[in-house]
Amino acid sequence: MAKQSHTKRAIAGILLAGAILSGAILSAPAQALDPGDAIQTRKAVMASIGAHMNGIKAGMAAKNGKLVAGHAGAIAALAPILPGLFPKGSGPESGETRAKAEIWQQWDRFVATTKALRKEAEELALVTELGDTAEIAAQFGTMARAGCGACHQPFRTRK
Repeated sequence: MAKQSHTKRAIAGILLAGAILSGAILSAPAQALDPGDAIQTRKAVMASIGAHMNGIKAGMAAKNGKLVAGHAGAIAALAPILPGLFPKGSGPESGETRAKAEIWQQWDRFVATTKALRKEAEELALVTELGDTAEIAAQFGTMARAGCGACHQPFRTRK
């Protein structure tokens, strides 16, 4: 019982930190972020999300729910800041990004994918408490499809 309480507090702490960070970044107008700075920042944030995805995979392989929950919480915290990292002028015209023009043409759809990523990452963090490896794997797949895949396929060019 105490173990579950500790896990819940850790997840809540990660999500609270993310909410504070998200509020700070999103409170500034997206136009205030220089397109070049936005591209470099979002590349770093995306690399971080990718590292957390690998951390989730490692946690699943080790059957370590706390590790999975921690990385899922971090992704949930990062997801809301993503739209603010795509100001106008930071798209394909910059020549420095794989972001497609469709992001700005279909802005609401793009933002919906970041919301789905957050929702499904939060759900993954909660599912780990059940300790059911099949359920954790299924939720990881849902998060990857609804968040990452739903964004990368329509909104990012291939290397």
